[in-house]
Amino acid sequence: MRLLQPFQNKFDQCFRDAWDRWQDWLKKLEGSPADVSSRSRANMLYDFITAEVVKQFIAVEHVRVRKERGFLVLHIQNRVAIRFKKFRGRKLKTSGIPTGQALAFQGQTLEFSSEVEPMTHLVAGYLLDSFELDLAKLAITCSLDGEHLWAPIEIIPDAGQGGITIPMPAAPGDGPRPVIRSTRKTPAEETSETR
Repeated sequence: MRLLQPFQNKFDQCFRDAWDRWQDWLKKLEGSPADVSSRSRANMLYDFITAEVVKQFIAVEHVRVRKERGFLVLHIQNRVAIRFKKFRGRKLKTSGIPTGQALAFQGQTLEFSSEVEPMTHLVAGYLLDSFELDLAKLAITCSLDGEHLWAPIEIIPDAGQGGITIPMPAAPGDGPRPVIRSTRKTPAEETSETR
């Protein structure tokens, strides 16, 4: 999606600065980092990411940073609305409490009070590595009722060039499963010659 290309560096910077802030915060805590649950980490990272989004995007032309019904939404050129989330698993799905607003956003039906035209709803998110020690993937997805409408777009920074959008290959197991049929004839297909 070309509309997002100029913002690749900013998206990348928001996630990486938030992760660095999280790492610094963890070092200052007494006790083991293992004392912090994955849920607490996700909540803190969300707060740090959204704080970075506000810093990076608040003065950008044709971009609005808004709190919409309890969550931060980035509006770009009144064409897309972006939320920020943690991905769960290689298929880059998200989870959360199924509130009316969350379901409307996932269903591409959330209406924004100041907008006349509907916007495409996207999620910019992060996936941690298997040991949950670092960011493994940053991507933007567009889904409808939990299913991706197009292949996720990996966030790849490109200093000074405004970013590059590269579709990520679908993970194995995505998409329809192949239909396997037996080559044996069923009784209805048998003729008198084959009996």
